[in-house]
Amino acid sequence: MDHSERKCMKQLIQQDLCPIMISLFKRVSEGGENLCMDQVPVYNEKAQFVGGKVINQACYTALKLLKTEESFKQLGDMIRMVSDMPMETWGILNGISGLYRLQKAGILEKTVDQETLKKLKKSMDWRTFVDIDRHYALIGKPTNYYGVAFGIARHRELMGWEDEGHSRHLLDRLLEHIDAYSGDLCFMDETPGEGRFDRYSILVPSELASQLLATGWEVPEKIRNMLSKSAHIFLKLADTKGLGFSYGRSIGAYGATAALEVLSAAAVVDGILTEEEKEIAYGYSMKLLEHLIHFWYDKDMESINMWEKGRRTDNYRNKNRILGENLSLCMQMVNSFEHWENAGYGDHEQCEDYAQRLKKLDAYTYVPFSEGELERGMAIVRDGCHVWSLPLINGGQKYYDKDPYMPVPFQNLVLEGVPECNHGQLVPQIFMENGDVVMPVAFCKKITPKIEESGMEIVCEMDACLMGEGVFISGNTRMDKNLVDHSVAGGSKESQQPKRVEGISDVATYKFAKNRITREDVFTITGDQKVKKVRLVFLTYSKQPKTEGAFVKFGQGVISGMCADGYEGCVVHEATKDGSFDTPHGRLNTEVVWEREGLEQTNSLKLSWTIEYSS
Repeated sequence: MDHSERKCMKQLIQQDLCPIMISLFKRVSEGGENLCMDQVPVYNEKAQFVGGKVINQACYTALKLLKTEESFKQLGDMIRMVSDMPMETWGILNGISGLYRLQKAGILEKTVDQETLKKLKKSMDWRTFVDIDRHYALIGKPTNYYGVAFGIARHRELMGWEDEGHSRHLLDRLLEHIDAYSGDLCFMDETPGEGRFDRYSILVPSELASQLLATGWEVPEKIRNMLSKSAHIFLKLADTKGLGFSYGRSIGAYGATAALEVLSAAAVVDGILTEEEKEIAYGYSMKLLEHLIHFWYDKDMESINMWEKGRRTDNYRNKNRILGENLSLCMQMVNSFEHWENAGYGDHEQCEDYAQRLKKLDAYTYVPFSEGELERGMAIVRDGCHVWSLPLINGGQKYYDKDPYMPVPFQNLVLEGVPECNHGQLVPQIFMENGDVVMPVAFCKKITPKIEESGMEIVCEMDACLMGEGVFISGNTRMDKNLVDHSVAGGSKESQQPKRVEGISDVATYKFAKNRITREDVFTITGDQKVKKVRLVFLTYSKQPKTEGAFVKFGQGVISGMCADGYEGCVVHEATKDGSFDTPHGRLNTEVVWEREGLEQTNSLKLSWTIEYSS
């Protein structure tokens, strides 16, 4: 049967995903500690979670798929092998989830020898990254790790490895953070108030709800509210290709599983989705699963591919983690399937009019993430088969200047950012006479959306700009006084701090209409500051560019043309193949650059661009 003929999720999982999981089980069993995948030794110091992920996926595969005495013997050998490996945070949570699955099936002690269990009981402990004496403070981890600590503590309690009580304290600490930095809007900032609202901000309530459900607790009202808001965002993002989330770090395959996890958790928690919404969520989940299995799994590599053939992800998910990423993505898919089964949808056939139902969804949506001194939010625009996301956020100290966090419209396979790089895509770059390069990125005082039947307008008022560093000029050449290489994660610690530039304010207005997106910037420059040059960069999958003044037209691709006002013509470059134009879904083809010099006496500056795209 062709995979496009799969009518229900159970068919898709059993016939398309399970063979991949069985193959992984056998490769891990037979390969031992020397296993390599696509020439990468899988057990290395940068694959810090892999041991626990091996346990989790192997337990599921042996119990649910293979069910033989031989497979349980192999499982015990694999668990013994990885028990001597370092165990950290997510690895611990994965591993203890797998062991709890064995315990519930009544075969834990039959499968895992006592010496190995003793080792794991010691190493699989949330106290390795939580300081009880400081009010259960996390040790050098972002706040979402309270959810990880809670899950580990709760599993340890259920397995009889410790007395009950600590899990409640850890959950309370997480809820305190949500109260402090999310408030009534219910979206979690991964940072302590810096405004990094990305994929994880929308995913985290589903992870919490899943842990609570898996360990026999009710989902608190606050997390239910968070999950409801997240689920309705992903309903707005639903498409016919299963592409998932499109901006920020760790997207690509994980942008797809984020939607899958949120919608499946929302389906199994009563009262979050209506029956109509469940039909759309189920149809979208089918598309997400198909895309995950048939696009992200590379048969030639015998692996999930997030790193080769023009694809690129952030350095956190580097290729050293190849085995762990294969294992965890498989488990995210089967966990989501189990949620749908528990909601009564395991053998449910997807609705035949799924695409028609999508057409009835709101064309324009604005979702506020935070209010106060600085506002954050996201706009979602549905235009025919296109679904655009416009993030108006701050990437925080690590990502404030990276392309995937720029305040520009994103759509997978149409307009994407390059992970870890800062070309400054579609944001005006202002070169000052003193050598500084400033951009209107992080300091939005007010966001005003206006939705009409004919389109959507969003006005963003920024009272300061941000000093950019290491901005790409073309290809892999950068303009930077200190020549810090930002095409790799990190750079110097100082270079990661957003530098606020006073006296340069901006009002940016976005306009969305049929097959067209426009951004207009009006800058006000005060004091003695003088502008030397302005610059704009556009990166696209489209090919066959032809330029005429400030307008570029493409002969091939979804983006059919773009013009920019306030500049002096444009120059086209073919994208290089050194990785600096690789996105999660593949290599971009064309870079277009607009510039204008001789602006020293300017106190106000108006710039704009318009993108046109095909249906």
